[in-house]
Amino acid sequence: QQQQKSNWNGAHSGFASLAAATFGACSAAATVAFCEKSQQQPRSYVQATSPEQIMNHGESDITREEQRLEEAAIKAKKHAGGLKLFSGNGNLALSMEIARTLGINLGKATVGKFADGETHIQIHENVRGKDVYVIQPTCPPVNNNLMELLLMVSTLNRASARRITVVIPYYGYARQDRKMQARVPISAADVARLLEAMGIDRVIAVDLHCGQIQGFFGPRVPVDNLDGGIVG
Repeated sequence: QQQQKSNWNGAHSGFASLAAATFGACSAAATVAFCEKSQQQPRSYVQATSPEQIMNHGESDITREEQRLEEAAIKAKKHAGGLKLFSGNGNLALSMEIARTLGINLGKATVGKFADGETHIQIHENVRGKDVYVIQPTCPPVNNNLMELLLMVSTLNRASARRITVVIPYYGYARQDRKMQARVPISAADVARLLEAMGIDRVIAVDLHCGQIQGFFGPRVPVDNLDGGIVG
């Protein structure tokens, strides 16, 4: 029995050595295979790049659909942003130049006359909750331009505009700012009351005939009197 036990122990130790060698070889082979596989697979790592490289990489990855959506967003910003710009017939060229400088489009509106000479105003855009600017000098023909301005402000208020600022490069009736003789009106003050009654929120004027015209408007309507000058 002791001889059989020693033989068994010897065989067992030999088997253990063989198994250990085999397991070591398998482990080495597995390690080599794992290393080769790791070298073949691409590694995921963060590469330090400059902002210019990131921007260029992002531009190259933009698809046509994303580019179309971006262009649509820019177009929507020009047409339906929080700022709206409208103009009467007083100085349409100036209004278009201001819109071009701001990078927005003039609001769509009909400002004309009916067959009997009455002023016709219609706003073709949604102005609810918008910050609206109306560019309309009351230059000759003064009464026509003034009526256009009054009706445009009234229309915008009825269309639920959030804020209305009128830009008046030429303030009509500005020279009638005081009584030079008996039984004459102070027309500059009356025009201010008409505009305030229509519901304007702010006035931007250029080179008023005299500074006290700003006082003809109530405290609820601030007036900015800009000084004109030669550029160049």
